[in-house]
Amino acid sequence: MKKEDYLFDLEFLERFSVKPVFLLLSGCFVCGAALAGAAVKVFSLLHDRTVLPLFFSGIPPLGSGFLPCFSSILLNGLIGLIILFLLGVTAFGAFGIPALMVCKGASVALSVLFLLDGKGLPELWRSAVCFTPSAAAVSLLLILFATRAFIFSGGLARAGFSRHQETLNFQLYFKDFMCFLCFFVAVSVIGGLLATLYGVF
Repeated sequence: MKKEDYLFDLEFLERFSVKPVFLLLSGCFVCGAALAGAAVKVFSLLHDRTVLPLFFSGIPPLGSGFLPCFSSILLNGLIGLIILFLLGVTAFGAFGIPALMVCKGASVALSVLFLLDGKGLPELWRSAVCFTPSAAAVSLLLILFATRAFIFSGGLARAGFSRHQETLNFQLYFKDFMCFLCFFVAVSVIGGLLATLYGVF
């Protein structure tokens, strides 16, 4: 693949930033968010609280301490990361990974709308500063790893259904998974600290 097909030039980042795949999965995420926003408007989901948008959203309940916020963000990231990793080692990741990104976009959109619903301007500002950065960071990390998993799954499919020999480095794929696991821990710590600030100010 040509260099201009990558978003970044560093060898490590190239594996997660193949431009066509990254844009495809980002589009799936945005479509999921847009569909969730439309559903909220059409069906008034937030008015009578008929959904639980904070469930597996990565956005902890308001006023939680550091540990609940940290664990909520980390659990959300790990669930998405593990599912993406498993989809990447199947030949059906080309369908499952975009579908997961649509669901993730819908989940994040519902969570943010639920979090900001009916808030006054000061509380709206506090919520946006303390909770949405971690949700955005987790979403970006998931899209980046989804790009890697999508490409790995495509190579696996070609290896299984083609006469041409594909070189698949599962050890490198697993190392990338562990690196992203560390990234999620760091994001969870920062997100927990930011969420703790909500009760201070």
